[in-house]
Amino acid sequence: MIELQDLRFRWPGARADTLAIDHLRIEAGRAVFLQGPSGCGKSTLLGLLAGVLAPGQGQLQVLGQSLQAMAPAARDALRAARMGVIFQQFNLLPYLRVIDNVQLPCRFSQERRARAEQQAGSTHEAAQTLLRQMELPDDAWSRPASQLSVGQQQRVAAARALIGSPPLVIADEPTSALDAALREHFVQLLLARCREAGSTLIFVSHDERLAPHFDEQQSLPALNRALA
Repeated sequence: MIELQDLRFRWPGARADTLAIDHLRIEAGRAVFLQGPSGCGKSTLLGLLAGVLAPGQGQLQVLGQSLQAMAPAARDALRAARMGVIFQQFNLLPYLRVIDNVQLPCRFSQERRARAEQQAGSTHEAAQTLLRQMELPDDAWSRPASQLSVGQQQRVAAARALIGSPPLVIADEPTSALDAALREHFVQLLLARCREAGSTLIFVSHDERLAPHFDEQQSLPALNRALA
């Protein structure tokens, strides 16, 4: 699913690399917990894996594609079709109804829409199924996302990432605003849905208490020579 080789990334104007990873390989279908303290480059690595950023040098293979060789528009298309991303701040459209927020990826990718329709008959039904699985009350589905609690918005963001069963799901500190009970519950829901769909999950967090739920753990400070 993912393989990095001699990867280097440096922000413009910086004097040193933010990331310098000699090798990282993640097999398809795995749930991986990627940990590290704030400022160690976790979000930068996720930006590279999602194709939002491009490496300065090295090989970056994701979903069988060499991302460093792809144009930005091609990386955007790959992300829309085959990746689900849960952002730290969720990035829901506040004025849009919950059910419409969940269906957004299917508006940007014919492949994603086709998978959702094949699984549920329509993208609307697929969104409803995911919202039920995420235990969001039915009466919240037609409300603007801005009217939901933080915990509810988090579950909507997860449903949006999972619609159309993307092969790769990337979650960037999605539990940082939640208390302990909600963190545990959300992680269990997310893992269950990813396993059901056969999706690879890359879950980034500084909270090591969540790590035992995952198939494997990776430490970014241990991988990253730029921090040595």
